Amino acid sequence: MVGSNKFDRRSVIKTMGATVGMLGLAGCSGGGNGDGEGSGGSSNSGSWTIGTSGEETATHASGVAFSSVINENSDQIQMSAQTTGGTTANNRLVDQGQIDIAQTTHNLLWRANRDEGPYSEPPVEKTLCQTFSYMTLDIFLVKRQGASSLEGVTRVEDLPEGTNISFGPRGTSAWDMANDGLGLVGIDNSQEYFNVSTMGLGDQATAMNEGRIDVCTCYTANQETLIGWIQQLDAQVDVDVLEWGISADQANSADVPVAVTDVPGDTWNQEISHDPYTALPLGYTTVIPSDISQELAYEYTEILMNNVEGVRSASAVLERFGPDFATEWLQPSGVPVHPGAEQYYKDNDMWNENLTTLEQFEG
Repeated sequence: MVGSNKFDRRSVIKTMGATVGMLGLAGCSGGGNGDGEGSGGSSNSGSWTIGTSGEETATHASGVAFSSVINENSDQIQMSAQTTGGTTANNRLVDQGQIDIAQTTHNLLWRANRDEGPYSEPPVEKTLCQTFSYMTLDIFLVKRQGASSLEGVTRVEDLPEGTNISFGPRGTSAWDMANDGLGLVGIDNSQEYFNVSTMGLGDQATAMNEGRIDVCTCYTANQETLIGWIQQLDAQVDVDVLEWGISADQANSADVPVAVTDVPGDTWNQEISHDPYTALPLGYTTVIPSDISQELAYEYTEILMNNVEGVRSASAVLERFGPDFATEWLQPSGVPVHPGAEQYYKDNDMWNENLTTLEQFEG
C-alpha cells in the first residue's frame, strides 16, 4: 500500500502553536470522564466513549460488541458506544477530544495522519494509531434494473453523466472508498458528473424502490455477508452489481490505499450478472490516539483478543474477528500501531515487521 510517514508535517504542526490548537478544538465537548483518565496519558484506568457510525451500520454493531466485552472483563476500562456522523468524522472527533477512541478504516487513518482529504483544514494535531483489524466492508455499486437510462450498463466507468446516485451519508468510509474507485476509472468529480442524493444508508433501499435513485453504494462484510439494509434492498428491488473494472495492479499503483477483492454472486438472493464481482475492501480498526497510555491500549487489545467468541456472537459481521485476522488489514506505512497493541503482538508472536511503530513514525 502507498504512504509515507508524517515526520515533516509533525514538525510543522509543533511550530504553529496556539492558533492551530484553537482551530482543532473548536466546539470540543471533551471525551472520557473529564479528569484526564478518558484521554489516556499516564492513568491506569479510563472511562471511554468509542465512536461508531449510524445505528444501522456494521461499525456501530462492532462498537457495541467491543464495549460489552470490555465492560464484562476489564477492571481498568469502562466503555460505551456512541453513534456519530461516520468513520470519516470519527478521526476528527478523536482529535478534538469529543470521543476517546473510534472505529475507522486503514485508508482514513492514512489520510488523517497526512492531513489529506477531509483532514486538511484544520490539520489533525494528534497522532492517530491503529490497533487491530476486525472486519472488512467491501464496497461496490449496484444499479436498479428498471432504470431505462442504464440499460446495458454493466461497468462503473460506463455510467452516464447525470445518473441519479447515492453514496449514502457524507462522512462514511463507504462514500470515500466509492469515490476513490470512481477516480481510478476516470470519474474524478462525482458531485459534478452525477446527480447525487445524500441520504442515510438505510434509506437507500426505499429510495431505489421508489425510483428516486438508480445507483447506490452497497457492501458486504468480509466478502460474504450482506448487511441488514442491503438485505432489504435485495428483497425489494431488482438490482445488478456494476463491475469496477479495476485490476490489482491498478489498485497497487494508486496514490491512495486501495485494494480489490472478489465477492461471490451468491451473497445475493437474486441473480447477479457478475459472479464473482469486484469490490474495494476497507479494513476496519479501532483508532486510539498516541496520548492514551500503552497500558490501557494493551488491556483493550488483550481483552478483546482473549474473548473472541464473545465478540463474534454479537454480530455476523464480526465472525472473522480474532488473532488470525488482527494484523491482516492494518496499514503498513503512514499509520503507526499503538504501542500497547504493538507490545501485545510482540508478547504473543503476532507482530508483523512490515508494520510501523509509533517510534518509527514520529522519528
